[in-house]
Parts: sequence; C-alpha cells; structure tokens
Amino acid sequence: GACQHGGLGWYRRRIVPVGSFVIATEVLPQVLIDQLLPGRRAYVTSRMIGNYFRLTPDNRLLFGGRARFAMSDSVSDAKSGKVLQAAMVQMFPQLANVKIDYCWGGLVDMTSDRLPRAGQHGGVYHSMGYSGHGVQMSVHMGQVMAEVMAGKVEANPWRELDWPAIPGHFGKPWFLPFVGAYYRFQDYLH
Repeated sequence: GACQHGGLGWYRRRIVPVGSFVIATEVLPQVLIDQLLPGRRAYVTSRMIGNYFRLTPDNRLLFGGRARFAMSDSVSDAKSGKVLQAAMVQMFPQLANVKIDYCWGGLVDMTSDRLPRAGQHGGVYHSMGYSGHGVQMSVHMGQVMAEVMAGKVEANPWRELDWPAIPGHFGKPWFLPFVGAYYRFQDYLH
C-alpha cells in the first residue's frame, strides 16, 4: 500500500525485525545463587548470538538472547524458550532440573551491519537500529537527537554513516534463518 512505498517503507527496507526472547526460572535457593552468581551482577556473553542474564529481586534467573532468528509470537516464544533453557543448562548444568516459570519475546530492530543509524529522512528525525542494544543507547540518543533538531547537527555520532537498503528486503524478513545460520557458524569458528 501507500505506506510501503512512502511513509515508513524507506525504513522497512533498512531495518529487520528480529525476535528477542527471555525466560525466568522459578525462585532459586540461596545456596545455588551463591554458587552460580556470587556477585549478583548482570552478565552478557561475547558470542555473535549472545545471551544475557541476571538475578531478579525475588531470586529468579532471567536468561535471554536471540535464541532463534525468528519473529515473536506465542508459538515462536515457546520454541525459543526451549532453546534458551538448553543454553542456560549448558552454561549452568546445576540448573538442569529448575522449572521455567515465565517465557516471553518481543522484537528488536536490526540493521544489516548491526550499527545504529540516526538522522533525518523526508522531514522525519530518527534514531534506530540498535540491534538489541537500545536499552542503554536509546535514552542517550534521544538527548542527542534533541540537540540535532535544535540545529547542532554535529552532535549525531552516526551522521556520516551510509544506510543502504537491504537487497530483497521490503518488510517481511524471509532471510532470517540464513542470518541465524551464518551467526551460529561464526560462533562455531570462534
């Protein structure tokens, strides 16, 4: 329709919606917490398809990540929850018999090179493409883009970054399984 070619179509050809998924365990015994996460920090792995995890205030382990390169819906979230549970148990074999109480997913916006983009197109200012790192960066970039809109163009750290459309991508990410396979292969090599 009209939106596909005008409006948001320009963005849809440059952003890929990718599911990000999270599971939460049952409440863990203090002995197990002390053994696995004595510092009670938030953690992230350094792999291409990484995981992140931390304890909640009520002593559940939150464990998340890409899990599968798929969209988020109830069936996909459930499948992804199983993938995350397997990754969690591989990392923490002591959690093999721990019950998963919650599982959910949502979409993150990914660019082809996984670098964010900010600027202006067709009179619309944007800052997006955080590729799963938006929680920290988007708050900062909101302030930066306010400066840009007030005339301080040089405040935008990504103003010089080219942003070509992704060939063959018009909104539905048919290629996600191939992207997932590529990233899994990169992790295997390292």
